[in-house]
Parts: sequence; C-alpha cells; structure tokens
Amino acid sequence: MLGKSYFSLVQALHESRSFSEVAHLLTTQLPQQFEDDHPTIALMGEGPVLLDILGNGKNAEVARNEFDRVACQLPKHPLLGSVDFGNPGNLGFAASDYLEPGEYLQSDFNQGLPEEMQANDCLAGRLSVAWNRITLLLVCRNDGVFGKDERQVFDAVLFTARAVVERISSQSVEAQFRKFLLSASAGAPISLFSLAPSRELLPMNFQSLRQAENWWGVDEAYHMLSDEVYAMIRAKMEEAWDDPVVASFRSLEVDLGGGLMKVFALPKSDGEIFIAAPVPGSSGESSDDAVNAVLTKRQKEIMDWIAEGKTSAEAAIILDISPRTVEKHLEAVFQRLGVENRIAAVRRFLDLKAGHTI
Repeated sequence: MLGKSYFSLVQALHESRSFSEVAHLLTTQLPQQFEDDHPTIALMGEGPVLLDILGNGKNAEVARNEFDRVACQLPKHPLLGSVDFGNPGNLGFAASDYLEPGEYLQSDFNQGLPEEMQANDCLAGRLSVAWNRITLLLVCRNDGVFGKDERQVFDAVLFTARAVVERISSQSVEAQFRKFLLSASAGAPISLFSLAPSRELLPMNFQSLRQAENWWGVDEAYHMLSDEVYAMIRAKMEEAWDDPVVASFRSLEVDLGGGLMKVFALPKSDGEIFIAAPVPGSSGESSDDAVNAVLTKRQKEIMDWIAEGKTSAEAAIILDISPRTVEKHLEAVFQRLGVENRIAAVRRFLDLKAGHTI
C-alpha cells in the first residue's frame, strides 16, 4: 500500500539534480517502505565484477569494509544462471522468485558473506546502465521473503528513480557540451564527430564535414576506426565517468583519419562517444577574446570586480547599477560558464582570462 512516506520519497527523487542525491534518498528513505531493511546500490562491471558499493545502511558499510571478500563471493551468486545481471529486465526480481525458502540463505554465496550481510531474501532492480557497467538497487531481508505489496512499492520507486537518473544523464551531456562550446575560442572552430560502438566515426557539423572531405576517401560517408584506435579511446573514456551516469570531456591524442591530433572526447551512457577536434590551421585568439566570446561587456566588468573579492552590492556601486541588476547578470554568467555558484564562476572566469579554454 502506497503511503505518505512513499510519495515524499518520489517527490524528493523528482527534485534530485545528481546521482549522489538519488543514491542518498534511496538508501536512507527507502527503508521506511520495507520495515527498516537495508538498501544498497551496487555498481557492477561485466563478469559480473563488483566495482563499488553505495549506501548509508548497515549492509553498505559492512560491504565497503569487507569489499574484497564480498567481491570474491559475487561469482558464486545462486542467480547467475537464472538472471542476466547485465540486463535483468524492467521489473525488480527477488531471490525467492527462483529459490525455495531458505535456499538463498544457505547458498555458498550467502554463507561466504560477512555474517551481518547474510540474508534470507534479496530484492534487486536495474537503476542505470552505462557502457559495460550496471547499477543495481538492492534491498536485503534477514527474515522471511518480500510480499506482493512490497514488490509493487519497489518497482514503483525503481521506475521513478530510473527516469530521474536518465534525465540527469541526458542533462549532464547537454551541460558538458554547453560548457565546452562556450569556453572554446571563437577563432578556433571545432569539428564535432560521433563515434558509434561499431567503430564508425560520423561528422556532425560543417567543420567536421569539410575535414572529412580532406581526410577520408571520396566515397567514405563515415570512417571506420581500427580496433586498436577504438580500444585506446574506450580505455581513456573509462576515466571520464565522474559517477555511474555522468561523464566529463577528456583530452587525448588520436588519428581520426587525417593524422595524429589532440581532441576532446565525451562518452554517453549508450556507448556513443562525442569527439570535438580543433580545426587544424585555425588561428587562436587572445585570452581577452576568449572571455569576450563567452560574456557580454557588462558581465565581464562585473566578473572582474567579483574576482577582486567585491560583493554584488559593492560591484553595483562601482558600476553605478542596482544590486539586483548585478545578480541577474551573475545568473546569466553561471549559465554561460556552466557553473552553479560564485566561487566556481570566478575560477572559470580566471581560467578563461589565463587562456585555458578547457
């Protein structure tokens, strides 16, 4: 039965702006739906291989303290032959769906876990998938098995959390591109390419089309990267993930068909990689030009004083404008620089003035 605590959790999930917020809500508020059982979030790679444990409950703390022991037990999980952990489906699943009562508790997997983690039943569901990594939401029960009502609550929360995580992932890609393009020099055009999991490199804008004409064969609509080059890019992209669903641009040197060059790459959850490459031979611009390409004259004036340590009120007096006007300009500056607060804006502003475009 859905109650007030359920709707409070769902509302809080909808308002979340990061994966860490979602994880915190699920592992602190979800126990209210399951009689204080202990939710955890497990990040797993292919194999499956345990990569990380998130959560604030007893199970999560014990799992982190005994991480190597828990990781070694994963290949012994009794459901490996029944459930594809890389694609377990849209609904949650429980150990009791596949095993008789007590069989999960007595399995080699369970008996090899720390005593505090041994459970009679476990409910799990896919929260996110990024590349070859899957994030599972887990709720373990020491006594008895999960009932129908609890399963429905779990699935409802899972669907909500999954939608929120997908939105966060999509917005992060947009934010990274906005930050990258706004910080790029107007005098140094950028070619944008899309690299598919099939190793096909596709041009995405005018500059990349012109480069493709110069680099590739006359009839090459796309460029097929070699296994070695693609593997190198994939390996570099493994370092780009800030959390299970959010990644940042990473620089690398790679041959896209026209010779070795420095590019910036951003992976997406579905395996696609965006590659931004400065157009060879284009002239760069001064650091002042780089700032002017991102901020208006008034915004630059305000940031000059804010960077000197002035408050909005002090900057308003100096520039003979109202404090509210200063604040409105700062809101625009945050958006243009892809930051969320004044400290980050000052840091990014000074980087631009120093000529650091990434």
